[in-house]
Amino acid sequence: MYQNIVFKGVGTYHPATKTSNSYYIKHFKSMGIDVSGLIEHLGRNTRCIADAKNENAVTMAYQASLKALLTSNVQPEEIDIIIFGTDSPEKLIPSNALLLHDRLNTVNAHQIFDLNSNCIGMLSAIDVASRLLQSNTRLNKALVVGSFLGSFISSKSDPVCYSNMADAAAAVILERVEEPYKRGFIDTNFKTDPVVKDAFQFPACGFSKLYDNETDMEDKKLRLDPFDTSFICKEWVDLMQVLFERCNISKYNIKQFFFSQFSKPDAETTLDLMSVGLDKYTYIGNKYGYTGLTSPIIAYNEALINKSIDYGDYVVFCTVGAGYNICALLYRL
Repeated sequence: MYQNIVFKGVGTYHPATKTSNSYYIKHFKSMGIDVSGLIEHLGRNTRCIADAKNENAVTMAYQASLKALLTSNVQPEEIDIIIFGTDSPEKLIPSNALLLHDRLNTVNAHQIFDLNSNCIGMLSAIDVASRLLQSNTRLNKALVVGSFLGSFISSKSDPVCYSNMADAAAAVILERVEEPYKRGFIDTNFKTDPVVKDAFQFPACGFSKLYDNETDMEDKKLRLDPFDTSFICKEWVDLMQVLFERCNISKYNIKQFFFSQFSKPDAETTLDLMSVGLDKYTYIGNKYGYTGLTSPIIAYNEALINKSIDYGDYVVFCTVGAGYNICALLYRL
């Protein structure tokens, strides 16, 4: 018998307010910058934007978590672990996980913490939660949640960040189940190489200067010094190939790939390099914008809704974080 760690349920949350490409084109045109080609290239159409007065990382995570609990038919008191992934937290003290614990009334979740590995954050959290559940038989269910407020933290003068970032939350309930066959969380592969560590920064000025009155407000926000991201495609291919060899599985056995939703061309180039058809991935960055660490999970949820994947299928999550670090996660439904 196998002790499998499976996705019991998934929930997502998207703010009600939507903005279209025309808003960002007009915004940057007033600065003498044309972003129309950029947003078309990356695959944008609309973005969901949080209400700054009433929404934050915790409120969005709460809504996504409620949906995950509902779809999994799990009660809050059944949760043993909460891992809250975010790089746009509402608080540093206390942890966002604790604030979510309070809202959900997860009275038996005593191992709770925040995790930040930028845009690979939810995959990192799923990896950690899965291994905790595998190694400790006293723990049975984990809530992994990611929340991203890209529109709040992006500098309005940054054409890449501000025209592409959006807001969302995603939540996954993980459960350890005993079954006669191997499925659920299979394995992960990571790589870190800080060659572009200075290219993508928040706060751009650093926390040591955050409360300095001489620091401009825009320097306290997310800023990107543009660089060619296409090298990531080859890195993803190599990362996944090692994972496939380790798990004795062919890339052709993968039903769907769920990539970072930052760049549609990068996802398609990666599949081309692997000689895998473009029908093997789900792209949702056109209607939700780029939602950071939540984006691969939101794409997965979309595939569930569209019935692109089914019980027994192998899927791969693959994304990249600032700096850079990359992660590939193999899962079987």
